[in-house]
Amino acid sequence: MKHFFAFLAMCCWSLTVVAQNDEDMRIYNQAEADYSIGRVEQAEQQLKAHLGNFYGDMRQNVYRLLSLCALEQGNDEEARRYVQLIVGENPFFRADGNDPQRFKQMLADENHTTATISTASSKDEALSEVPVPVTLITADMIRDCCARNLKEVLAAYVPSMNNVDCNDDINIAMRGIFSNGQEMILILLNGHRLNSYCSNIASPDFSISLEKVKQIEVLRGPASSLYGGVALTAVVNIITKQGGDVDGLEAKAGIGNFGQLRGDMLFGKHYADIDFLLWGSLYKSDGQHFQVAAENTGLKKYGGEITVGGVGEKPSYDLGLSLAWKNRLKFLYDTHFSQVISPFTASYGFSPYERSAYMTFNGIRPSYATRSHHLDLSYARSLVDDVLNLQASITYDNNDMTHYQVVSDSSLTNASNLLGIPSMLDTFFSMYKGIFRYINGQESNIGAQVKGDVSYNNRNEDLEGLLTFGAQFNHFELDDVRYVLGLDYNNTILETNDIAQMGKGSENNVSAFLQLKQRFYDFILNAGIRYDHRRHYDHHSVNELSPRLALIYVRPKWNVKLSYSKSFVDAPYFYRKTNTYLGQLSGGGMVASPLESEYMHSLQLTLAGTRWMEGLDVELNGFYNRATDLIYTSLLTHENAGTIKTVGAELTGSYRRGPLMANLSCAWQHVLKSEIYNRHINKAYNIPNLTLNAVLGWNVTNRLRLHGHVLVESKQTNYMVDLLNQQLLENTIHPRAIVDMGARYQWGRVEFGMNCRNLLNKQYMRGGIGSGAIPQQGRSWMVYAAVKI
Repeated sequence: MKHFFAFLAMCCWSLTVVAQNDEDMRIYNQAEADYSIGRVEQAEQQLKAHLGNFYGDMRQNVYRLLSLCALEQGNDEEARRYVQLIVGENPFFRADGNDPQRFKQMLADENHTTATISTASSKDEALSEVPVPVTLITADMIRDCCARNLKEVLAAYVPSMNNVDCNDDINIAMRGIFSNGQEMILILLNGHRLNSYCSNIASPDFSISLEKVKQIEVLRGPASSLYGGVALTAVVNIITKQGGDVDGLEAKAGIGNFGQLRGDMLFGKHYADIDFLLWGSLYKSDGQHFQVAAENTGLKKYGGEITVGGVGEKPSYDLGLSLAWKNRLKFLYDTHFSQVISPFTASYGFSPYERSAYMTFNGIRPSYATRSHHLDLSYARSLVDDVLNLQASITYDNNDMTHYQVVSDSSLTNASNLLGIPSMLDTFFSMYKGIFRYINGQESNIGAQVKGDVSYNNRNEDLEGLLTFGAQFNHFELDDVRYVLGLDYNNTILETNDIAQMGKGSENNVSAFLQLKQRFYDFILNAGIRYDHRRHYDHHSVNELSPRLALIYVRPKWNVKLSYSKSFVDAPYFYRKTNTYLGQLSGGGMVASPLESEYMHSLQLTLAGTRWMEGLDVELNGFYNRATDLIYTSLLTHENAGTIKTVGAELTGSYRRGPLMANLSCAWQHVLKSEIYNRHINKAYNIPNLTLNAVLGWNVTNRLRLHGHVLVESKQTNYMVDLLNQQLLENTIHPRAIVDMGARYQWGRVEFGMNCRNLLNKQYMRGGIGSGAIPQQGRSWMVYAAVKI
């Protein structure tokens, strides 16, 4: 694989050697030299006389230099016109560090006002016309918030998205709803699904490189009307940079405390009609060690040391390739790996363990590990004078998932009740220590999709409309399964070929969607519906209709949106198979009810204002959510055991003026009703009622930028099962304020920087599902150096 990427990089580099005619390059370089010594008019005349000779990235650079010449002559209107031309060709054109601040501000303003997203309607549209609340996160915003991974980016900018710690994989909650793994939010890469087809999980962890990201589009609320299952609470679409955005080689290396090491590489070029981007990222961390007393554990038998933030023996990585020809034919390949160490033993046992004492499986000790491959090939074509647009794509996904859990470091009584195993094995578990469970499965999915859109009334902008349609087929198969129980740290039991065969299976999914966007002067009606038919491995069928209806009123500086949407998540294959296996293994003693789909209904009202003050944008959103049949883990089985009704308000704001950029995200959530396993909790489960995030960036000079992030969370309630006394314990996690800060200095093509998270070394806890409160990392810092060639 590494030779393949090296070969592609060499080929792409050779193509760029002749990317621009030597004479045209000489003209541009001479104009650049004239401008630098004050011969502004001569530079402008040369560029205008030969403007038609330039294309691609060089044309954008010519527009930049013409804008700088206009500014130098005091012609702001002409300068802004050239900035608009730049943004028209590349909405995320990046200014040079030595460019005048006035040019940078024009570029930032134009980028912001012309920003579009495609996630909400499968076609580019202005933010004011998107039918649901949306958060748009740019590459510069990612850098300003000091984030290390996707989870930290989303928590900093998306209101009602909260950090949770479920003691297994890296996880995040949306409007108080989450599971043991991140399986409620659909995560896409350039529109390609990253969520597993077996478990529905896609973790926002270190295996998703942030350096390759151009922007992140987040739909806040149910989105099954377009994307089907998994899009229960939100959709996160990661849009990668294009080769022309990078235009060369970018490399970055960092080192920090807790054994952190990081390396990133981007190589991209745009030549003629071909755009190429290659990326690679590595991250390693030993984590921070904490001492935990016995009384703060689930079994309350022993204390010990835990590791928080460790990524295991193998580093997380993300390698990928994006190719495009004429923006019609596109190819995407991405492979990534993550390994996360659980601080405590599994589920409600919740105790420290000696990880190094346990045997390895394929070189992996107890942890949650995933290795994924994703391929996407698509072709798009416009017909009938661009009235009809069609796109066809084929996809392939392969995931190797490992869930290696320690059940208990000490001997265990009543293991049959806890693990769902035959009671005759209770004697063995009461005699031996080091009890563990190892689950591994390899899944594959082949998919095909056709979608398109038809526009009408194009000659009348007040009554124009758009009809979007599509159909999709997916075939999923789990073809290699291991389910192992073990004891005494290194001995395995109950692994037979029958177990492997029991886990195997395949399922098919067929879906179709239809969406209408109709403008009536200042009003826009957006309505959509999707039908999903899924055939389970046991021949059970799931049929779901997912509607969405939105009415939007758009004015030049403000808009109002009222929307209703319904979404669903089909019960994960992994949960359904696990329930079947444990039921048979326990001789019928742990038979769970058949799992049904999870549902969400949401009603939202949004008021947004653009440029009410110079540089200020504000959005206020109110929502009512009703989620039913939520799936929770009962020790090792899974059940539809949760219902939650919430109301809330979300306030976001952004301010961009001169050298200052500020973003505010504030969310209030109130639980009207919450029920888990017939227990009426009526409180947000490990979620604060009030959350505030503020991200600030300040260009102190043309070379130095300071940035920071402040998080304020109100108190929250953590629930934990006391296994010894068979009761539900309620603990309060106190309010906290966390401060992150960083700086970066640009010196020509080299950049130096530092990010420090939890600057004040605040000691605090987080909770999740099926575990108690877990200590969070203290002060964490990383310094880095980056170069662009």
